Amino acid sequence: MTSAVLETTVLVAGYVPQVDILNGVSISVAQDEIVTVVGPNGAGKSTLLKALIGLVPAKSGRVALQGLDISGLPPSAIVRHGLGYVPQRENVFETLPVEENLEIGLKPRGDLKLGPRLDAMYALFPRLFERRQQLAGNLSGGERQMLAMARALMPEPKALLLDEPTAGLAPRFVDLMFDQVASINRSGVTILMVEQNATRALAMSHRGYVLDLGRNAYEGEGPALARDPKVAELYLGGFHG
Repeated sequence: MTSAVLETTVLVAGYVPQVDILNGVSISVAQDEIVTVVGPNGAGKSTLLKALIGLVPAKSGRVALQGLDISGLPPSAIVRHGLGYVPQRENVFETLPVEENLEIGLKPRGDLKLGPRLDAMYALFPRLFERRQQLAGNLSGGERQMLAMARALMPEPKALLLDEPTAGLAPRFVDLMFDQVASINRSGVTILMVEQNATRALAMSHRGYVLDLGRNAYEGEGPALARDPKVAELYLGGFHG
């Protein structure tokens, strides 16, 4: 495995001072990998992504992006350093057209030209080109998710965090969303994903981590974790889809 693009070392984090949600989580994501984090409800999966992007304060431990310690930086600075984030909910500006949503995504990188970045996103998400003048609030659930991902990709992040990219989508959009994740990865973007459809996500991932009660429980190659009877029995039973 090549050197890590994104890693945490014994990360402790939580929303309030008295309660730790993450209790020493250590993960590593190498260049060009898809890594999926799974586990039961309350394991700390989404909190991990929020701590990486700076939305949840780290109490101790380290977060590094391409070797740079980004622990404690505000989200805007972390995005400028090259980490993208797609939250599960409220991830588009509903009252703005698709293209204006994408333009907002480029704000952290004033050194990049808008035209080429729009062209790149429309090539990756042709449906957004067809909808480029529509209000984001009028898009379907799958189209909104595409827009949220495209907006996060506008500033050319080194790595992308995806929080439950298939949550709430119609079945026909679930397959499309997993295809999009694979396409984004093939384009050269490293991906760390939290996903409710755990078995499917692990099967397409290079590696995976299982969290339980805010701690590392298992880690290994994604397909091997998906097939592991013990992991499936303890952690994946409620996540098949």
